[in-house]
Amino acid sequence: MRIKYFVIIGFVFCFVNGLSAQVGGFGIFKFMNLSPSSRMTALGDHVVSIYDDDVNMALENPSLLNKDMVNHLSLSHKFHFAGIKSGYASYAFNVKKWNMPFHIGVQYISYGEEDMTNLYGDKIGAVDGGEYAFVVGTSKEIFERLRVGINTKFIASRLGSYNSYGLSLDLASTYFIPNKNMTIGFVIRNIGAQLSSYSDSREFAQSNVLLGVTKRLKHLPFRLIVTAHHLNRWNLLYDNPNGENNILTISETQERSSFSLLSDNFFRHLSFGGEFLLGKNGGPFRLRFGYNVMRAKEMTVYPYRSFAGFSLGFGFKIKRFRIDYAYSIQHLIGGKSHITLSANLIKYKKRL
Repeated sequence: MRIKYFVIIGFVFCFVNGLSAQVGGFGIFKFMNLSPSSRMTALGDHVVSIYDDDVNMALENPSLLNKDMVNHLSLSHKFHFAGIKSGYASYAFNVKKWNMPFHIGVQYISYGEEDMTNLYGDKIGAVDGGEYAFVVGTSKEIFERLRVGINTKFIASRLGSYNSYGLSLDLASTYFIPNKNMTIGFVIRNIGAQLSSYSDSREFAQSNVLLGVTKRLKHLPFRLIVTAHHLNRWNLLYDNPNGENNILTISETQERSSFSLLSDNFFRHLSFGGEFLLGKNGGPFRLRFGYNVMRAKEMTVYPYRSFAGFSLGFGFKIKRFRIDYAYSIQHLIGGKSHITLSANLIKYKKRL
């Protein structure tokens, strides 16, 4: 019971700690907030409460790491605009001495190559950049329905001729309600800072506090996922010179009531997802969809209608391999594709 109280107190503290802060313009190593797999991208990017054999879930919530993920290898790659690419590679294993599962991974982003110019705009060469996070994490069951986990990340960043290194932690817990087919995940991500900076001043990583709930329906092969993110920063609104706009309301608003501002800010913290599990044995074929309210609000262009914020995807399993694909709509100009390849290597070890 005491642990529950500590979790609640920690949640409230992190929520209140950033009441007046905004997400934009703060923090470093922001690539670590990118979705690590196509499954998460399809479900709205932020997922911290699905407990199964998907090893990618351990990056978003290390307390979801379990023995069903052991010997699973996963490779993900996401195609961004302007030649930018990101991805994540992970593998889970068990340490018999401690009887605990561990996972290792590498999250990366490549910014491509850009022209280098002098003060007069003359091209004098080329410059590129990339960032990497090397991850090691583990989890442990401390009560029958409660697991805790931790990720440690060593970060390396190179932007042109400038380099920076950092260290970050993720702390997490997962609570299970078996009789209701429900899982609740709570994560404090990216607690860290630079060990060495680009310049004289050091910066902190952009932390993110998440609380998610997954509910498996009793008479339908379907999971419903709701995730609240950036709970440590209440104010996610921004000044829009063109007025408030989204896919439902296209008219410009001159004055907004306090309730309108409060509800708008509240829903920006939420993302919604759904997953159909089709077939026997956990669903070899899966259909997914998601809606990220914050992205929809920030990426819609007034006065045009847009499907920004929506995402969809699918996944299918062939023997010990699984292939997942997702497409997330970012803007009027298009979206991003994300592909993940996973394999269960335990059968190979048994043959050896």
